[in-house]
Amino acid sequence: MTTTLSPRASTRRLALTGTHNLRDVGGYTAGARSTRWGKLFRSDALHALDQNGRDVLAGLGLGLVIDLREHDEASAAPNALAGVGHREVHLPVYNGPVRYTAPGQPGAAFDLAALYRQMLADHGAALTEAVRTIAASGDEPVLVHCTAGKDRTGLVIALTLSAVGVEARDVVADYALSETMLHGEWAEAMVASFRDRELPAGFDIEGIVAASPASLMREMLALIAAEHGDTRRYLHSHGMSEGELTDLHSALLD
Repeated sequence: MTTTLSPRASTRRLALTGTHNLRDVGGYTAGARSTRWGKLFRSDALHALDQNGRDVLAGLGLGLVIDLREHDEASAAPNALAGVGHREVHLPVYNGPVRYTAPGQPGAAFDLAALYRQMLADHGAALTEAVRTIAASGDEPVLVHCTAGKDRTGLVIALTLSAVGVEARDVVADYALSETMLHGEWAEAMVASFRDRELPAGFDIEGIVAASPASLMREMLALIAAEHGDTRRYLHSHGMSEGELTDLHSALLD
């Protein structure tokens, strides 16, 4: 199977000190158009950026940062973005404790698929609010991030790309890049930190922390299609208007 991934995809990563998963989501074909380079970025946490990284983001004209982390995460590791000249919107996806057990099965094994199904079912309004905020951004460059930049950010970016007509194979390919970006030092440190927590028996630490398998995003897109018809209808069902979807197209596509 061929892909509509742009030849520039191999250089879409912004290798800034203090980040591991910062990249541009431009260059994906959406019908007769494509997503704009330099418009929408996705990332892991930004608390360890140095001055050079801040200078790079300022040079990109970064106008808006959407922080999807919980309040305690943001307080423990505040964004190091002083002087970038942006504005920040804090939209915690869970807005409370994360439930690490399957619904109705206390102590049951919990994996990444269960987490994503939980987000789509229980936190769709928060995911949609992030997409709506992107839609309202006009021409200003936007960066969406959480802690790893793969789960909460992964679903928001997948919903955004799918809603403007990017083909599923490229939505999946973009999502799957996170596992490669986070491999090594970041993943090892995060897995070690999770081992110190009290978690249910069978909790898949490596999968939850470091994986972003293509098969999982294909499963989530199929779930959305089966339950809502398509991504646009999913966003509609959580408060996004047709006018906002039109604004999203205008903001993201060249």
